Amino acid sequence: MKGACPTLLMLLCSLAQGQDYVQLDFPGADSTMILGVNTEGSVTGEFTVSTGRRYGFVLNAQGVFRTIDVDDSIDTSAAGINIHGSVAGLYQDAAERHHGFTLRQDRLTTIDVPDAVDTWGLGINARGDVVGRYEDAAGAIHGFLFTQVRFATLDYPGAIETIAIGMNNPGDVVGRYTDEAQVTHGFLRRNTVYVSIDFPGAISTRAAGINNRRDVVGSYEDGEGTHGFLFSDRVFTTMDFPDAVSTEVMDVNDAGVIVGHYRDAAGATHGFVYKKQTVATGR
Repeated sequence: MKGACPTLLMLLCSLAQGQDYVQLDFPGADSTMILGVNTEGSVTGEFTVSTGRRYGFVLNAQGVFRTIDVDDSIDTSAAGINIHGSVAGLYQDAAERHHGFTLRQDRLTTIDVPDAVDTWGLGINARGDVVGRYEDAAGAIHGFLFTQVRFATLDYPGAIETIAIGMNNPGDVVGRYTDEAQVTHGFLRRNTVYVSIDFPGAISTRAAGINNRRDVVGSYEDGEGTHGFLFSDRVFTTMDFPDAVSTEVMDVNDAGVIVGHYRDAAGATHGFVYKKQTVATGR
């Protein structure tokens, strides 16, 4: 399915008019989630149709939508995209088993962590390294890093569950982990060292994306619901799509373009793009 020029023009027009948040939906979809953005401004995500089936998609910088539907799958999601346009994601087969994948210039490669029950590809950097999560035979959830040569398990120290979601070009990884008290925290992994990320006063925190400037985005829950956040220069900023019931922020690029999805009062899920507008002043 193609034909996003009207959508792209609407997006550019909205940004030109000074709107920070712009809704972005796959044409004709029942729901849309935007999950990744690269430095060129191309975005990835998933959309759901009336039958309940999910498909992945890419909206490139030229405004063209491309559907991603892995052969013989029952669901597909495109979770991350790098500067070269390579996509990382996951699909579910007829046996309801999940597999990670990369899509590079129309060549799809399945990613399965050895001996894992399920594998999800969630993030990809310029080198083509992929991060994600896998479930082992005992049902435990771990993060992983796949460097095209080998798999490495990523477990936050002392955690009972770890999921790696985003990664930048220097190799920093962000994601979430669950501690023994069943509390979810975000994390940053840099040079094998893990650091917890917790939004002040939140019930739970999830880090989802990181750019090459090491700005981190994600979501947190408090007594009022789910909100997105930006963590930059050691300062947390809450991000809520206007009038949304809940907001989840998924990725950020080096230009400060932030993407995610929100749920409206009617229960529908929409993607969004955020770019902070600046007003030029003269003397």
